[in-house]
Amino acid sequence: MAVLRQIVVTLLMIAAAGCAWLYLSPAPGRFLLSDGRLPETLRPLVSAISPADDEPKVGATPARQGADRQAPLVAVAQAQPLVTRDRLRAIGTGEALRTVAVRPDVTGIIKSLSFRSGDAVEAGAVLAELQDDAERIAVDRARIAVATAEDQLRRYETLSTTGASITSVQLEEVRRARDAAALDLQAAEVALAKRSIRAPIGGHVGLLNLEVGALVDGSTLIVTVDDRSELRILFDAPEAFASQLSVGHPVSAVPATRSGDTYQGIITALDSRLDQASRTLRAEATIDNAGDRLRPGLSFSIEIGFEGQTYLAVNPLAVQWERTGPFVWMVADDKTTKAPIAIIERNVDTVLVASDTLRAGDTVVTEGVQLLRDGGTVRVRPTTGIDTLPSNQDPPTAETLAPGRRADAGAAIAPTAGTSAR
Repeated sequence: MAVLRQIVVTLLMIAAAGCAWLYLSPAPGRFLLSDGRLPETLRPLVSAISPADDEPKVGATPARQGADRQAPLVAVAQAQPLVTRDRLRAIGTGEALRTVAVRPDVTGIIKSLSFRSGDAVEAGAVLAELQDDAERIAVDRARIAVATAEDQLRRYETLSTTGASITSVQLEEVRRARDAAALDLQAAEVALAKRSIRAPIGGHVGLLNLEVGALVDGSTLIVTVDDRSELRILFDAPEAFASQLSVGHPVSAVPATRSGDTYQGIITALDSRLDQASRTLRAEATIDNAGDRLRPGLSFSIEIGFEGQTYLAVNPLAVQWERTGPFVWMVADDKTTKAPIAIIERNVDTVLVASDTLRAGDTVVTEGVQLLRDGGTVRVRPTTGIDTLPSNQDPPTAETLAPGRRADAGAAIAPTAGTSAR
């Protein structure tokens, strides 16, 4: 009997503790009331003790059954045409049309300098002269030798015509001696001419770092002459544009001097192969520098226009994936349809796609795609107008990627490749 009383007391304590838990916390009462295993006779008791029914229910709205279920609410956007790969932008470096580093052919001491730093010189103008006393003496000696050889040849020719014992062999030897003396004179004159250092091309000279009396040889740089009447701009074009570039294609170049000037030119040369490391094509454009305002070594922003390719631009959130590939949900008359797509290019705020089903102006779902099914009904969320432009703001341009807009590519581009390019 004592054991039975203990069991009864224990069960009563457990029941009292359970009732207290039901009374103090709504969670167990809510669980028991939602559980279908609770006998119907105990439901009124649990409902009376537990405050589960006394407070409003917080949480997800239960799904409606049958015909009362609402269609999913979705956000939509239109697929807009966008032109890509219609513009190449890259950073290039300007070089002089022709550049020559002037060095002497011989070793000697500078006797005089005929230019100053930054002077404009003509082709063939004397830039510097080396000491040439020995060379001048050699020229005079060679001239005397030529004159002596010619006099001897004339005497032999006169004797041979008067019947003197002058053989043809002797006459030929004298003639050859005269020719050798003439060659010695030419060699002496060439050696003397090399003592004068001349400008090989017309242009502007750089900084002068030599003085009169300096000893120079073939490795000494006298000066650099730049012909900057035109500038060659070297830049790297992404391989995606390699097939569209051609000699004669117009380009625009903006110097980094922030002058606001734009120079027009054409492509004058293309490399024969792509660089395997950077996947770029080396190109050369030429611009006019008639005003001599540009300098070799200046950086330029290059822009080249193309016809481009038109694709459809959709919101990145609209792109979904399945086993067969990417697709988007199209909405027409509040009905959803799958539209397979091929991704062409990814940008910051858009994805360019090609599709046989999707057309420009079609409505695609951007939010709420988790509950969609093919052929299902949806509710389209009304536009709040937040994304529309204020009345005092200019409409979007090609730089802001508006509908019908153009997507820029390049350089690098870049920066740029150089110049990122698409």
